[in-house]
Amino acid sequence: MNRQERRAAAKQSHKAAPQNLAVAKSLEAAKQGQALFNLGRYAEALECFNIFARLNPNVAPLYQTRGLCLQRLGRLEEAQADFETSIALNPIEAETHKNLGTLHSRFGRMEQAFASFDRALALRPNFSAALNEKARALWSLQLLDEAFAAFHKSHSIEPGNADTIWNLALLQMLTGDFERGLPGREARWKASSLGLPDRGFAQAFWLRDQPLEGKTILLHADEALGDSIQFARYVPFVAALGAQVILEVKPAVQALLSGVPGVAHCIDRSMTPSLAFDLHCPLGSLPLAFGTRLDTIPFAQGFLPAPAAERVTAWEERLGPRTRFRVGLVWSGDAGHKNDHNRSMSLRALAPLLDCDVQFVSLQKGIRDQDRAFLHERPDILDLTEQLTDFTETAALVSCLDLVISVDTSVVHLTGALGAPVWTMLPFNPDWRWLLNRDDSPWYSSMRLFRQPARDDWASVVDHVRHALEAKVSEWHADTRPARLEALPSTQEEALVSNYLGDQLRQLKRTDEALLHFRQALQLNPRYFEAAENCGRLLLDLGRPAEALDQLDAAAALNPNSASLYRIRGICLQETNRLADAEADFARSIALDASVAETHNNFGLLHWKLGRTDQAFASIDRAIALRPDFAAALANKAWMLLDLQLLDQASAAFRKSLAVDPNRASTVFSFALLQLLTGDFEHGWAGREARWKASSLRLAELGFAQPLWHGEQPIDGKTILLYCDEGLGDSIQFARYVPMVAALGARIILGVRPAIQQLLTGIAGVAECTSREAATSLAFDLHCPLGSLPLAFGTRLDTIPSAQGFLPAPPAARVAAWEERLGSHTRFRVGLVWSGDPGHKNDHNRSIALHALAPLLDCDVQFVSLQKGVRDEDRAFLDARKDIIDLTEQLTDFSDTAALVSCLDLVISVDTSVVHLTGGLGAPVWTMLPFNPDWRWLLNRDDSPWYSSMRLFRQPTRGDWASVVERVRSELVTMVSAWQPGQKPSSRLPAE
Repeated sequence: MNRQERRAAAKQSHKAAPQNLAVAKSLEAAKQGQALFNLGRYAEALECFNIFARLNPNVAPLYQTRGLCLQRLGRLEEAQADFETSIALNPIEAETHKNLGTLHSRFGRMEQAFASFDRALALRPNFSAALNEKARALWSLQLLDEAFAAFHKSHSIEPGNADTIWNLALLQMLTGDFERGLPGREARWKASSLGLPDRGFAQAFWLRDQPLEGKTILLHADEALGDSIQFARYVPFVAALGAQVILEVKPAVQALLSGVPGVAHCIDRSMTPSLAFDLHCPLGSLPLAFGTRLDTIPFAQGFLPAPAAERVTAWEERLGPRTRFRVGLVWSGDAGHKNDHNRSMSLRALAPLLDCDVQFVSLQKGIRDQDRAFLHERPDILDLTEQLTDFTETAALVSCLDLVISVDTSVVHLTGALGAPVWTMLPFNPDWRWLLNRDDSPWYSSMRLFRQPARDDWASVVDHVRHALEAKVSEWHADTRPARLEALPSTQEEALVSNYLGDQLRQLKRTDEALLHFRQALQLNPRYFEAAENCGRLLLDLGRPAEALDQLDAAAALNPNSASLYRIRGICLQETNRLADAEADFARSIALDASVAETHNNFGLLHWKLGRTDQAFASIDRAIALRPDFAAALANKAWMLLDLQLLDQASAAFRKSLAVDPNRASTVFSFALLQLLTGDFEHGWAGREARWKASSLRLAELGFAQPLWHGEQPIDGKTILLYCDEGLGDSIQFARYVPMVAALGARIILGVRPAIQQLLTGIAGVAECTSREAATSLAFDLHCPLGSLPLAFGTRLDTIPSAQGFLPAPPAARVAAWEERLGSHTRFRVGLVWSGDPGHKNDHNRSIALHALAPLLDCDVQFVSLQKGVRDEDRAFLDARKDIIDLTEQLTDFSDTAALVSCLDLVISVDTSVVHLTGGLGAPVWTMLPFNPDWRWLLNRDDSPWYSSMRLFRQPTRGDWASVVERVRSELVTMVSAWQPGQKPSSRLPAE
């Protein structure tokens, strides 16, 4: 390089140095801008991005991020320009199309919004954030099915995305699905779009999952002022669980909420670090902690204490004489709220309302510049808001008004919580708590909702409010005092808390405690309708319908027009066999409210029990028409079809019910019975295990700490408890498996009811036979219900064990004693049983009256009654038939019955435990079955694979016992004609 070239190079180097420095500074500015953006310091971030843009005007990511920054600062048109520039520079970046779609949606340009979202998804089909934004846009148009589908698709792509879970939860709660929505709402702590700070408490988070007695709990505000007021209603319930409650809220509501019952200390956040507490829970998580449903929201009538009288008086003086109807006004919320553009309006938009002959009083804090000028033009609007120092002052002022009209702000929560009248003006797409398609609120009974009919249509809302206000003012008189609820007397408030806690405990299946709380509520307030109804419902669920009726009768006296009450009372009456009264109650319930699918379902079951097939199906079909996804009604229809032996239709209906609710135990169990009835043991045994969870069966799980055995693990050298879980007949039937369990090397404890304890003691393999209750206190390694043994051994129709008999032969001495009581054996001896347990749900189907057997009794036979618990209607007939030997008072237990059966030539019985006893002894037994028999007797056969000594006699049509008796009579005559006096009864297996 020559001298001239060196000079040129040096000159170029001096020129490049500043340029390189500028590039370095711009890159540093971009890096700093991103850091500031991540911290939410958007104005500072924007300055940094602008520095970078001067030297780097063609960098697509810059415009995307700067567009987001401008959007967060509310400079939406500039944000749109940046997004469009970014797309022009790089049209294949899906993120930018998604951001532009969100901005279009904010402006209400929905066609462009969906085009942008769809472009983003075309570029990235699994772009969960774009699906979320598209779902939110669909939601804003109330295209809810499409919104749900988009959220679910996003969730399937990224199951752990907190923003998706949060948004889906809001939509679920908006549509009333609190059961799913409230758990999903807990994702708010991780949702990046919300930016909620994690408090980082060392103490445990409480969600009703641990006892509170004697503990101190911090309940802390986690969202806005309105949320804090709304959820403060739960504080008395937390305190009622035995906790000392520290309530942490923002200063503006601190004095207001310090008076909520149960609050020991009310503080602001600055004081929290200095306080000791054991547990904590955000206020917004309390609805989840208490399992809130739409019908269990507490304190809708108001829960805040009435404002101090002297504060109310002070405001009355400021307001002056009450010559006109007074209305408080709020037209805008927090300008920094993300949804402010949707839920706030300008004061000028209320102009049509302001012409009403009303004294308007401003409750609007933080008046915006554009509203200030209009407010000055309206001196008829009284504005004393400078004297509203906190929410206790606002509460006192509200107490002087006749009505509050407001957009969705904290003032509506304050007014509703005071129990004062409030009209809330809502956007087309409202916050989740206001739900959809209703003009009332389950959160506040004093609230009325006025909704936009279309997006941004505040004019229609104002017009609707104006007409309603004019009607209200026309009814008002100057001497009318403001409608307000005084604070509840302490006993009534305690009653409310007890009733609510009772409902919570009922949901947790802590039924004894729940019942105590309901009864305590009634002691505190004997006229408390809801507590009386809840107490009755719970007693019915506990299988105590007679006690339930006492409570429900008392509730009916308090509220004779409750459709739900008559429905529940109808069920109780049906359970106590007062069928005519039950029919009247169901009919009355439907007359009061014909839209309740459950009542039609209940009525259908009653019709069925009364043999009214057409009416039964009509009622069930009405229930399904009202609720096509009504799993219980679909299952009941299936059961009715099964009862008619329309098996294919029944199976289809069961499958349809299970498609709606696959985990409904009662349906799984009922379908299993159909499978077993048709010989499908493989599926039937497994489904029959749902009996433990089927509420209709009310089987009590014993809650053993030891593991349940289902045949899947070795038991050699182990001790296993086998115990009865159903009726006496079931216990006898499945006792045949005991020797098989013993053969696997186990020591067997058998826990059964006392009536069969001695009978089953002698079964091979039984080490100890005791009552089920006593057995639970013994030492054992594993347990299995007797009814689960067929599943444990994989029983098929062709592998049923011990069909020829498995019970030990009765002791010879006891048999001889019965032979002596019966006298000389000169005629064919037949044992008779005609009815089972009257408390059995199927008793009306399987039992018959003794007089129905009259044609049979004319046979030349010595009949011997084996019938325990003779019913009143049969007693007179039995007493008149001296030819029937009745020695049943001497039958002390089933071992005695076994000895008596051994003296007979035949037993003829309806489906009761006696047929299992007789079959288990290997003695001849004829079983008379209804048209739709119990699953164990299968279909279309006159023998039983469970008992080789049994014959089955089936009704040819439903209710036709006459044909059964006639066929038994004919067969009996034939058998007797072949019998010779002195012939010994048929041999039994096994031998003694």
